[in-house]
Amino acid sequence: MGIADKIKEGLKTNIRNNLDKENIKKILNVISAGPVLSACGATFASKSDKYLNIYSIKSLQRAYSRKYPVAYGSLFLPYELFHALGISPFLPEVIGGFTGGMGLADRTLKEAASRWYTPDLCTFHRSASGAVEMGLFPEPDFIICANVACDAAQKTFYIDAKKFGIEDKYYLIDVPYKNSPKAVSLLAMQLESISSDIAAKLGKKLDPDYFAAIINCSNEFRDWAIKVNDLRKELLFYPKNFNGLNFILPFHGLAGTKEAANLYKNIYLELKEFLEVQNGIISGNKKYKAGNVYKGKTIPSAQKLKDTRKILWMHLKPYYKNNLFTMLEENNYTVVFEEISNVYWPRLDPEKPFEALAIKMLSNPLNGSIENRVNAILKIAAEYGIDGAILFAHWGCRHSNGGARILKDSLKNIDIPLLILDGDCLNKNNSSEGQLSTRLQGFIEIVDCRV
Repeated sequence: MGIADKIKEGLKTNIRNNLDKENIKKILNVISAGPVLSACGATFASKSDKYLNIYSIKSLQRAYSRKYPVAYGSLFLPYELFHALGISPFLPEVIGGFTGGMGLADRTLKEAASRWYTPDLCTFHRSASGAVEMGLFPEPDFIICANVACDAAQKTFYIDAKKFGIEDKYYLIDVPYKNSPKAVSLLAMQLESISSDIAAKLGKKLDPDYFAAIINCSNEFRDWAIKVNDLRKELLFYPKNFNGLNFILPFHGLAGTKEAANLYKNIYLELKEFLEVQNGIISGNKKYKAGNVYKGKTIPSAQKLKDTRKILWMHLKPYYKNNLFTMLEENNYTVVFEEISNVYWPRLDPEKPFEALAIKMLSNPLNGSIENRVNAILKIAAEYGIDGAILFAHWGCRHSNGGARILKDSLKNIDIPLLILDGDCLNKNNSSEGQLSTRLQGFIEIVDCRV
């Protein structure tokens, strides 16, 4: 076990053994201190992983500090609005995912069950609700959610609002089903009305110049994210432990911040280095001899790179220890892109921020007809030249799972097999590791026979 793994395991053990909000806050205060954070960051093998951890820790520490207003938010909100209002965002469903990685999901899910949360509810929301009931999350000043891609947030978040006595600070954004000029106008009016109400309750006014600066930061983040995605169309040789599914928090919750732009700039620079090594391997550069190690990653042969199978990953992944990605790597399969990493919105107009954020929300392929998601997936499949796709059918996610068969048939029409893996992203007791491994191995054999 490396130094970084030892540090992480030590923190996990501390939290598990002293499970309360004040202890979590104390740990975040310690590890978010400049020297400690810098020392911890230096232990990560991947620059991407280093900056991901640093900015995630800083974001959580800010929310737990109570020095700033805190707002719970659902996944696909325009978090630029939060930052423009000076609010610290806290994403319960995303942090609920951390409970799986921390080994806490059994306890948070048990707490949710004892409070009569239905077992067919998405476990991200059940685990988050359990954590709220246990007093583990920071107390919110506002709660904001939207009806995009999920029917659970609007219900569980309202229960949270009642628990904290802030029903008058609970906001539900009704995103129109179809993207049209009228829909943009209606949604922009909602966003403006909500921001005005929040600003009034904070005793402040929304600064238009600062809002424009936030939008410009969001555009910078978008530009770097697109550069990363374009580079990945060629990349097969990735940094150690790189997984695009780990970047949900900064991709959404930090949108509009300098941290998000800086993170994706560093991801781009790191992946560019690995692409240069990859090109050196393919061209026969003796500097990159197969079997040698480059920044913690064993250099493959040119033939192995040529034989790599490209995989598109849809929805999310199990956040507890599992062997799915190890199996893929051992069989020379690489996840070259993830549905969640798709930059689906156009550049935002800082002169019309509410309209721009409305367009961003309405551009989400998960909003509206299943055709929107299908078209986005087919476009990704063509751009990345994928050999196969995997949809992790997470327990309780009606929206994603409901379109699984249509996605499978649509990919079949272009001769790309889709594996639908039924499992649970948080509750390992809801997933059979043996069955998942068996089905993944069968899928690998199918793809190998076709390519």
